[in-house]
Amino acid sequence: MTQRRILRTRMRTLLVGLVVGLTLIAAASAGWAADAQPGSWTFGAGAGFLGDTPDGTAFAMNFYADAFLTRTLSLGPLLQFGFTGDLSQIGVSGQVKYWIDIPGTANRLKVVPEAGIGFVHTGFRDDDTSWLIVLGASADYRLTDKLSVTGTLLLNFTSLDTGPGTGADVMPGFTVGVRF
Repeated sequence: MTQRRILRTRMRTLLVGLVVGLTLIAAASAGWAADAQPGSWTFGAGAGFLGDTPDGTAFAMNFYADAFLTRTLSLGPLLQFGFTGDLSQIGVSGQVKYWIDIPGTANRLKVVPEAGIGFVHTGFRDDDTSWLIVLGASADYRLTDKLSVTGTLLLNFTSLDTGPGTGADVMPGFTVGVRF
């Protein structure tokens, strides 16, 4: 892969991430991070790391939206980005989340297991696209009625093959961010 193509792929991935992030921030005024009611939406973003990518550990950014079906069940998209010096990666999945109130926290702290399925594309040596299964959990602490801080651990299962000696089967990731 030429340097020009690598740069073009990285720039395109970064541009998509910025557009999605700005869109989520612009739409945040409609979200309520407090006790979500059926029909409400919340949005979030986080930054951290993604391990065991085809090029080792990567800087990671996640963007997501949650549409609440009930007070404890939500559905929505998850967009994951990973970057290293030579790699750019984007994953898109549909997620199901179950929101569990932790007793004694006045409904401020929630544990949120989640699962989803989608696709991941990696630009590294030989580009590859694979299915993506995401399993994970978050801790969500409400700071105000419209803002929560989150910590999310995700396990990304794939069959990426980006050339001899590279690829990924399981990519663990951790991000810290906000939900609004």
